[in-house]
Amino acid sequence: MNIIETNFLHLNNMKKIFVIFFSFLCLSAQAQVQDSVYYRYIIAEPQGKLFSDKCKLRVDDGIKPAKEKGKKGESIIFNSYAAALMYLTTQGWELVSNYSTVRGGVANGYGGTYTSTYWILRRPCSKEEVQDIVNKSLVKDEE
Repeated sequence: MNIIETNFLHLNNMKKIFVIFFSFLCLSAQAQVQDSVYYRYIIAEPQGKLFSDKCKLRVDDGIKPAKEKGKKGESIIFNSYAAALMYLTTQGWELVSNYSTVRGGVANGYGGTYTSTYWILRRPCSKEEVQDIVNKSLVKDEE
């Protein structure tokens, strides 16, 4: 056998190995069909007083914004914004994003600004739960 025939046989063997390898790869690979994941979102606004680290949480769940309440119905007061955020994570919420708004005004030469911080959080839920929230949050047209 000459070198050309040897290289040709070697190339054919490599092709066979290549075809067999990818055949097994395709057969062993399973199609992964992933169900749609739905999330429930809230916007939380920590609200504190001037010169105080303590804060309360105002939570907008898409239906009705309200202060976060404890088991007895009283407003929860947190030692810091970080404590409020950690509380929400223990309730199953995941921080997705945060943003701030600044408002202000001037009257008679005096002015001031106020900054609000907002956290957007989510947690997995069923499609039915999302649809229920959407149905409860829609504003009906008054005709």
